[in-house]
Amino acid sequence: MKPVIVFRPFYYKSTPLIRLDFQPNAALEFAIKQQAYVHYSNIYTCYFIRYNTEHLKQLILSINHLALCNIDQIKKQLNKADLINYHKHLTSNNTTPIIRITVLNKLCYLSLPVPYKRSWVNFLVEQGCIFEQRRRFWLIPDFKAKKQFISNFFSSEGCKLIYNNKQDEKIITHLKRGPLDTDAELIQFKKIMTLQGASKRTIENYLSQIKKLKIYYDGRSIETITDEEIQDYLFFLREELSYSFAAQNIAISAIKRYLLAFAERETSPTIVPRPKQKRTLPKTLERSEVEAILKQRINLKHKCILFMLYATGIRCGELIQLKVEDINFDNNIIVINKGKGNKGRIVKLPVKLKQLLQQYIRKYRPIPYLFEGQNGGHYSATSIQKVLKNATQKAGINKRVTPHM
Repeated sequence: MKPVIVFRPFYYKSTPLIRLDFQPNAALEFAIKQQAYVHYSNIYTCYFIRYNTEHLKQLILSINHLALCNIDQIKKQLNKADLINYHKHLTSNNTTPIIRITVLNKLCYLSLPVPYKRSWVNFLVEQGCIFEQRRRFWLIPDFKAKKQFISNFFSSEGCKLIYNNKQDEKIITHLKRGPLDTDAELIQFKKIMTLQGASKRTIENYLSQIKKLKIYYDGRSIETITDEEIQDYLFFLREELSYSFAAQNIAISAIKRYLLAFAERETSPTIVPRPKQKRTLPKTLERSEVEAILKQRINLKHKCILFMLYATGIRCGELIQLKVEDINFDNNIIVINKGKGNKGRIVKLPVKLKQLLQQYIRKYRPIPYLFEGQNGGHYSATSIQKVLKNATQKAGINKRVTPHM
């Protein structure tokens, strides 16, 4: 006995379609897939066609020898108003497929009409676009650079592109920074991290991340936020705000520490996994570029800073905390007491840098910090970055150079 295939009408948004319902049958499915006007929907898990009389007749003729075709649902389930709407849709001259592109903050999303061509999907994949299964749209990376190319492609395919710029209030609120001294839990969390010996920067970063989490969930207590909700929040950071791997790790570490302090629970690594860090080659300078920077005619203080960065590999944060007493000229060493993670270490003092520092100390007589600001205290990290930037520009180097580099 032949299998039965039932044709049922339905709408996808404003588009009238006909779905094909039948029990699994390899021969029947193969015959259906051979028709170019038949499409498959992952949402409804069925094959479908546009509401087109000619296509319906052609399909029935092509599979009539394999199955019994039931079109009673089309006749019975559609009332007169539906029939008028279908008729208007079929007789309308405006059958141009509409491609909708939404620009939301820094991200761009593209929605394809149904049905769509397989060549459209292949094109988007070639452009590095990512399909978001849950929300049924394509995420376009680097849209500004690809905008004209994408527009030309779909225009050549006879499609109409509609652009829409939006601002998500939740994202805007999330990106705003405000005072941290109004939340009792955050004040207590700061005390706990301080007593645990966390660095000032770590405390600031963690407090900022927890504040954003609380804003996202409208100030709810951490005890009521589930692991799955934390997973949704981290997905929001990555997909909507394009957080880097390092930034995601900071957010995860902050949340884990906060949960342990206030809810006495740990998140499951399978529910809240850490992203794998991309292994990239470090950015470096050519030898000639380093020479060009160090040979610039700048004041002695700034010259010492640049030589110190290059000769010792000292971090910017360590350099500004360095004191005169930390330079041991007798043993040709520099003692770094406040390194990363409050760990101390000793580095060698090269001869050329030693001579330069002795000349600098005799002239400027800094106390207690080796490099002092204009109003006393230690030099700022921003000032060191500016010193390097000015020297780089004078050397005619166009790339972005950082103290770490």
